[in-house]
Amino acid sequence: MQSRTYVVGRSRIQLIFGDITHATTEVVVSSDDVLLSMGGGVSAAIRHAGGASIATDAAKLTPARVGDVIVSTAGNLRAKYVLHAITLGVTDDRLPMDLIVRQTTHRVMQLLPLLGCTSVAFPAIGAGVARIPYEVVASQMAAVLVDNLIDDPAAYRVELWLSGRAGHIEPHAFFAFFEAFATRLMGVATAAAPGMVILQPPGVSPTPMDAHQVAESERHHRVYEMLRHLDARRDQLEARLLAALTATDHHADQLVSQLRSHLADVGQLRSTYAAELATLAKDDAASADSVFVSSTYVDLSDHRKQVRSVIDRLQMRFVGMEEFIATEHAPVNLIRQKVQESQIYCGILGMRYGSVDPGTGLSMTELEYRQAIASGKRICMFVMSDGAPITPSMVERDPDAYRSLIDFKQRVLQSHVCALFTDPQDLATRVEAALRPSA
Repeated sequence: MQSRTYVVGRSRIQLIFGDITHATTEVVVSSDDVLLSMGGGVSAAIRHAGGASIATDAAKLTPARVGDVIVSTAGNLRAKYVLHAITLGVTDDRLPMDLIVRQTTHRVMQLLPLLGCTSVAFPAIGAGVARIPYEVVASQMAAVLVDNLIDDPAAYRVELWLSGRAGHIEPHAFFAFFEAFATRLMGVATAAAPGMVILQPPGVSPTPMDAHQVAESERHHRVYEMLRHLDARRDQLEARLLAALTATDHHADQLVSQLRSHLADVGQLRSTYAAELATLAKDDAASADSVFVSSTYVDLSDHRKQVRSVIDRLQMRFVGMEEFIATEHAPVNLIRQKVQESQIYCGILGMRYGSVDPGTGLSMTELEYRQAIASGKRICMFVMSDGAPITPSMVERDPDAYRSLIDFKQRVLQSHVCALFTDPQDLATRVEAALRPSA
């Protein structure tokens, strides 16, 4: 089971690739329709594992409305409660997908202290039968969970279980996406810790800062505070919009129109402040030689850590999936942007082809390489030798992906002078030799 843990305030968020019915939390969240039929996806799995009594109890509160969260018993599950997040209506509820994810996630977090619970297991809300894109789910759940936990004096254990349609996304890609949107949407900072990632308010630095760095840190914190204010205001307006959409009085349509207008204004202002974050990130990127490290992740995570240590020791800037600050672009465009912003491209090829972009049919690693070629970057290529010690998990199993990997490797070996490596330490030595300035 692959997972990653984030420390947020006094709480922890754990992203887990697996079956949510195995969760040991006090609360399990199900993504459901307004009739709470529990007939598909995660909700069907929860019903199967916990028994029909869950659906029977929840049905007492039907019909629900999109955006509601309904509390039921947990049947045979180890949890005390199942919270049913309503993401799918029988008709067009005129609600944006990101609003549905935000509001249901926020309402679950509000219910936890009322139920006397401190642990909860979420699915990727709405990513099943409701077909909400995983990118929307990742970004909005990241923002809401971090916002709720970052300054809460209580300690919560929050789990986000991923399965089903996440199958086309490698775990590391979802982890990077989750972290990136937490930083972009809220302006939080990230820090590494053994076995986990810390998400914290900006301006927390373990090293002394000069006057310019202090000023930039203060600017970052002001942007962060304004984004949180705008998010709180947006949450209030969205909650009122949900209520207004089900109202029957003759003023309801006028109120809905007003609320949508206010939300548009908040969204426009928020985009302005988000652009400030992008400016801060670009300023930071320009402060040192930057090296874009391109590779698959699951099989080469230890190798990437060693390479990052080399880059840090050489006082260069590491750019990679571990710390992307995302934009509104799709993942492919985000990759192109990050490669273009870097001075050096460091490509590492192992025995896996990696996550494939459905639009181009190419892996993210190959797309990064092609962008580096197109942008005229200085390219340093490192290829795992045939005699390298490997484990079964490091080898590509998909026949089509394996053929693509072989073709990709052959083109790279024909086009560049490549350094062959055996293990993480050997790779680090060769990367340092390639990047270290000549005497």
